[in-house]
Amino acid sequence: MMIPETTFGAAWSDAEFDRLTRLYAETGGDIRVIAAAMGRSVSSISTKSSIMGLAVEGNDVALRKCLGGCGRTFMSPDKGVRICVRCRCNKEIPWGAF
Repeated sequence: MMIPETTFGAAWSDAEFDRLTRLYAETGGDIRVIAAAMGRSVSSISTKSSIMGLAVEGNDVALRKCLGGCGRTFMSPDKGVRICVRCRCNKEIPWGAF
């Protein structure tokens, strides 16, 4: 029996954060499909999705580029929300930690 290769317990890279964001948008947030595609546990995907704020509701939910400095794409609930959670929580930037 062949055991699938996984990334169990491995640290998340920036590329994986970007891939998670993209897959979340493509699958409509289907955690099981994302976990299988990324070789991560359902629990891991669920936790990271929550921390990253991917499960958002709003008037105009879409993937948008962060204008807070990192330039990553993130799930934004509205056109007026253009700074991702990671940049908003960064105390080293002027608009961070609010």
